[in-house]
Amino acid sequence: MKIFLDSSKVSEAKKWMPVIEGATTNPSILLKDGSNIEEFISVMEGKPVSVEACGDFLTDARKYSKIPDAAIVIKVPLLNPEGGSNLSIIEELTKEGIQVNCTALFSLSQVILATAAGSRYVSLFAGRVDDEGGNYASMIEDCRNYLEEDASDTELIVGSIRTIGNVLDSVRAGAHIVTIPPNILEKMLMHRYSLDTVRQFEEDSKKLNAR
Repeated sequence: MKIFLDSSKVSEAKKWMPVIEGATTNPSILLKDGSNIEEFISVMEGKPVSVEACGDFLTDARKYSKIPDAAIVIKVPLLNPEGGSNLSIIEELTKEGIQVNCTALFSLSQVILATAAGSRYVSLFAGRVDDEGGNYASMIEDCRNYLEEDASDTELIVGSIRTIGNVLDSVRAGAHIVTIPPNILEKMLMHRYSLDTVRQFEEDSKKLNAR
């Protein structure tokens, strides 16, 4: 399983670079982080960065795809704000050689359509399914099995991560990628007994050297 960073903060990208293999952003993240997408991309060392196209999707996507020295992936939601389909946009961008991350997916049936249109990645919003009491782990497993049986190159990203439990469930269910916000990565890193243990070792080392 790959870890992506669900953030656009340069400082977070630098901090978690040893473990992340890509990043995902959206307009809400960029607004919250107050980030410049070009600066963020520059510190990602050529790892894929998903950037969301909005408004005129094709114009936005083509603009972002021209950023130099970047592995840009264009996030396109399956549905537009009016409830219509963006499948033709996904197909067109794919034909132009622009990689697409089809996002805001909540079912296997949506994943099937997004994959058929040529999406390089499909993003399930597990946390939002969990918020509604849905069985997101089963959904992840179904989608992973479908992609493997279809012999597709499409990778399954699980996002909208709220807890460490969401991460672990996603791993157990076979997600290819989990995109994790920095605050959850911090919680994954820390364990009280790990900290107690290294502090004990440090104190014992000092005592040993003082003999």
